[in-house]
Amino acid sequence: MGMSEAIHNTTSILQKINEMEKELERLKIEVLKMKAESLPVEEVDEETLKAFEKDLKDMIEGRVGTISGDEAIKMLSELLDE
Repeated sequence: MGMSEAIHNTTSILQKINEMEKELERLKIEVLKMKAESLPVEEVDEETLKAFEKDLKDMIEGRVGTISGDEAIKMLSELLDE
């Protein structure tokens, strides 16, 4: 394997990782939306709504750090168990 091939493979791997991170963030937003939509109306107070909107805005604007695939699986499993 030549140097240029190794660099190309690394670039390809990094691009795939970046795509996976973006997909995880998109899935996290979807889960948050689903969770918010499933709350009974009486449980959604103004403070909860504002906190949700802030979290959603931070995620969309990329101000939230990414998580590993294992962490995402754990979080999704915990949400599904609730």
